[in-house]
Amino acid sequence: MVPRVTMLDAHVLDDHISKIFIGQTLKIFKYLPSWILNNCELEINAILQFLMTYYSVTKSKATFGQQMLGIRFKPDQLTDTKLVLFQLFTVGAEYIQSKVENPSNNFISNISNLQLIVDVLKAVSFLNFLLFLKQGKYPTLTQRFLSLSQEPTRQRNIEYTHMTRELLWHGFSELLLFTLPLINYQSLKHKISRVMHFTPRKEDSKERQPLMFPVSVCSICQERPVLPHHLKCSHVFCYYCISTKRMVDEKFECPECHHFEPNVLCELCIEKHHNAIKSCTGSLNRGDFNTITSP
Repeated sequence: MVPRVTMLDAHVLDDHISKIFIGQTLKIFKYLPSWILNNCELEINAILQFLMTYYSVTKSKATFGQQMLGIRFKPDQLTDTKLVLFQLFTVGAEYIQSKVENPSNNFISNISNLQLIVDVLKAVSFLNFLLFLKQGKYPTLTQRFLSLSQEPTRQRNIEYTHMTRELLWHGFSELLLFTLPLINYQSLKHKISRVMHFTPRKEDSKERQPLMFPVSVCSICQERPVLPHHLKCSHVFCYYCISTKRMVDEKFECPECHHFEPNVLCELCIEKHHNAIKSCTGSLNRGDFNTITSP
């Protein structure tokens, strides 16, 4: 007994193979006069469908989709008469339906009540599909009319490794989308940098003073310092640069000498007394750099 899913997959494969084969063949006709393809496209499709059915069902007792999935029609049921009727009901019926749906004038579209017949066949095909889902024997109306049953030529093993891999990947992607925004990359980078450039700190007897020259640049952005600040070392920083780094990592050190100072001081505090230090530190915490002035 052939599973329903195998017969349906074979039918879908036949449709895809037919579309690919006809599409590749029609590309040849683009080099010919356009009237050939415009006037004879349906006839060319019918001929190609006939060739595909002949070299599959007539020769191998199975369509190309069935051969890929390891099933075939039972040879004792597929007689010569049924082969002719199979070609007529598949290729001929599809050709007539295409002619009816084509808005151009042709002798087939002029036949009265032909559209009604096509609609009735579509409704019967739908009922046959519902009956197939219940019985699992004839997936198409042609096979039911000709009593063409199918049999397996090999055992088909349906594996779910691809589906499992997709589920694992989607689950991993959702986990990354949830966790990545929670990681502080700048702080992690600073911690790795501190470990890689770790040197024992020596207690200096006196604090080092930053050196301000006309050519001095910020140790972070390498530009002219804007509102210069320092960390009690010989390097200066822009207010925006050092405040941003400290907001990301409270233990941010000087990238040049790796000196750490918990208080960020403005350049005015280099030579001013302790009140100036308290003033600029409070202004920095409030984000009000307009109040950082000399007392």
